[in-house]
Amino acid sequence: MKKKLSIFLLFILSVLLISEWIYPFANLTELNTATWIILFITISLASFFIRLKYYWTIPLHIGMIYIVSGIYYAKAGIFSAEWFSSFFQTTFGGFTNMVQFRSSDISMDFILIVFLIALWLLSYITTYSILRKQRIMSVLILTVSYLAVINTFTNYNSSWAIVRTVLEGFLLLHLALTSRITAINRVNSDSIKRNGFIYHAFVLFLLAVFVFSSLMLPKKAPIWPDPVPVIRNALGINTTRTVGYSEDDTELGGALKKDNATVFKARTENGHYWRIESKRIYTGTGWANEKSTELQTFSSGDDFPIQLSEETTGDTKTAEISFEASSEYVPYPYGVQTINSAIDTFNANLTTEKITPANTIKNYTIQLQTPVYDIEKMQNTDFSTLPDAFISKYTQTPSDLPKRITTLANKVTKDANSIYDQTKAIENYLSKSGDFTYSTDDAQETPNGADYVDQFLFETKIGYCDNFSTSMVMMLRTLGIPARWAKGYTPGEGEKETNGDKSIYTITNNNAHSWPEVFFPGTGWVPFEPTATFSNPENFQEPTTETANKPDNPSESASEAAKPEQPEQTPEQEAGSSSTGEIEQKEQTKKDNTNSTFEIPSWIWWIPAGLVLAIITAAIIFRRRIRGYLLLRSLKKNPNFYTIYNKLLKLLTSYGFSRQTSETLREFANRVDNRLEINDFSKITKIYEHQIYSQTSETISLTSVDIHAINHIITIITKYKNS
Repeated sequence: MKKKLSIFLLFILSVLLISEWIYPFANLTELNTATWIILFITISLASFFIRLKYYWTIPLHIGMIYIVSGIYYAKAGIFSAEWFSSFFQTTFGGFTNMVQFRSSDISMDFILIVFLIALWLLSYITTYSILRKQRIMSVLILTVSYLAVINTFTNYNSSWAIVRTVLEGFLLLHLALTSRITAINRVNSDSIKRNGFIYHAFVLFLLAVFVFSSLMLPKKAPIWPDPVPVIRNALGINTTRTVGYSEDDTELGGALKKDNATVFKARTENGHYWRIESKRIYTGTGWANEKSTELQTFSSGDDFPIQLSEETTGDTKTAEISFEASSEYVPYPYGVQTINSAIDTFNANLTTEKITPANTIKNYTIQLQTPVYDIEKMQNTDFSTLPDAFISKYTQTPSDLPKRITTLANKVTKDANSIYDQTKAIENYLSKSGDFTYSTDDAQETPNGADYVDQFLFETKIGYCDNFSTSMVMMLRTLGIPARWAKGYTPGEGEKETNGDKSIYTITNNNAHSWPEVFFPGTGWVPFEPTATFSNPENFQEPTTETANKPDNPSESASEAAKPEQPEQTPEQEAGSSSTGEIEQKEQTKKDNTNSTFEIPSWIWWIPAGLVLAIITAAIIFRRRIRGYLLLRSLKKNPNFYTIYNKLLKLLTSYGFSRQTSETLREFANRVDNRLEINDFSKITKIYEHQIYSQTSETISLTSVDIHAINHIITIITKYKNS
């Protein structure tokens, strides 16, 4: 009973250990769930633990690979003829691309198939190590190394996965060691059997103490600099950041890599800015992360705690949000009234205006009204009513901000008659003057000691939304206009529903975006769009006829916000790029997100090629020992005497004992025995000759004496140094 319990615990821990391989894979390849792959390795390990024969395990695993990959990728069902044909075409084509090193042509469904095959092999190795050898260290080291590589070279955080793996590994090592010690003729086995419970409890107690101590004790900062960039450069791995939402904006600048992975979908009547947070303190290199305890808790259905617009109009509308994977933040549009979700509790950071659910969230519904952005009202706004503390807070600039930024802001706005006109003048200067180029590929890093905005405005003049929006905020602040930096997502690509007035908008990482917000008393925080080739999705009310007819006034272009021009797209946008990765709301050719979000560098295929070469080299170098090992395994199966004798002759030949054409078997056996100083081979040869030359057709089986003699020959010859 104790033995069965031990094996069951080993099985459970093995499932948990191999599952650590699955979670990063499912995350990086954007599978909707890892459950089916975990079920695959559970059945795989179970088949090896109960010691099914290979003629059962091989078809079982092939069938499971077909079913599991079909669950993820078979559109017509796993039992359809379409998937049956596609499965074999994908497998054959994938292996062809692997051999020919065409990594860009490898599809995601083939990557899953290869991963399942690798898990099949890993399950066998794990079971063999635990049940046969009572050792698990090799599998444990392999798992930790895998997680370390994933943590280093991808965006997946496997820190806790490594902690879990070490714990699972220690428990496996403990049970495996216990199994070895309690085996027959082992030292101290009687003591452990008598005090088994105390022994296991003490080990678990020590493990708990070590884990608790490691989590609670202070951690010293690393002494050595981060080697990852050096390693990545040495391997030729692209160090360019990927587009997408990120909390850290302290170091802006540098090129961005496109990412078409879907973040969420929104079912709504119109496209909106999907706002996540705002930032206030500019440092010269980026935006500081403010540490604030100014949190407000609210429930689903409560009034939204953040009021960006002081006036809204029209009927209440709804927007239904559905994330691809559970999210830790809640994007929301301007004019939001309430959020309704199965998640009942939300936290609002009143400093950054970021909304986070108590738990991760997958789906929610927003009630919203249209914000009122009355251009004429904003042109006539009296800013003197704003408190000095508010003005000071949102006109902050670094003490070493280059003065030529202020000079440029004054020059651009010299003909403006109102703060709104000044704002539009700066917006149009950045987005429509033609002096600035939108590009995610050619954006430059900020040199040490340089200012991020100054470099963009006067040096490179090439960048994406972070460059444009930050520059506009700082130019406005130098004029004393309260402004801040907001970030989230652009509306995304919309598809009109067949029935109804709503559209389904798909928001990808490429839609991640930043824009400036300017505060107008009586209106609230108003979004603007200075990024070249992008337009503001929010609706602005046109001014009266008298105001609109004023000559030579920069505000003449203000009405364009309501019906913005559709300028030609840059090549980057035509390819679906973005600043932090934003995309225009134009018809685009749909792309296969699955194939584009997980790219395999070409150098990676040198690893399996090197392993294959190493295996072949090792097989050539150790061919004699391998042949001897295979012969010893054949002895355990007790085959017929004839088969074993011929294998023994081949082994002797590999060690230089070749039979001459003029020699009889008995003469050859005597020569071998004389060289090895034994007489076992002659005895075996006599039995062999008797079987060959006897009249009976009966097959002779090996006796224990024969097996002992052959074992002795193998032992002697493997130590023999052929001259």
